[in-house]
Amino acid sequence: MAGWVDNTAEVSVPVSVPIVWELWQDKSRIPNWMPWITSVESFDGDISRWTLSTDQFGQHFEFSWVARDLAPIKQQKIHWTSEEGLKNRGAVRFFEEEGGAVTRVQIQISYEVPDVLVPFGSAVSPLVEQILKADLERFSVFAVKVRGAMK
Repeated sequence: MAGWVDNTAEVSVPVSVPIVWELWQDKSRIPNWMPWITSVESFDGDISRWTLSTDQFGQHFEFSWVARDLAPIKQQKIHWTSEEGLKNRGAVRFFEEEGGAVTRVQIQISYEVPDVLVPFGSAVSPLVEQILKADLERFSVFAVKVRGAMK
């Protein structure tokens, strides 16, 4: 038996939704703001292979999975589910704020763990959410740089 652990984070990015959307659509850029994602290889349009690598608790962990993008809602939601490897699913949502000058980006990731480890997964959820928040803050800096380069 297995259970799911959910994690969520969000940040306001001082960049318009169209730019933020395009940056998230290009999966090859994601390691720029999520350093624990070491590679994303896209093929067949909506299929991609992801590799996660991190050193935590004095150990090295590496996981990979193949994900299928679900039908996006343009400039509002990108979501996926894994098809093999590390069981996970999630969504990135985009909300226009301040008349379009700011985009609130929210990420929600769920991953499957054996039932016996669900309490451990829940216990580390605050750490995972801190990591996701830091990733989104790095994304904000990245998006501002990209917007500046477009001017």
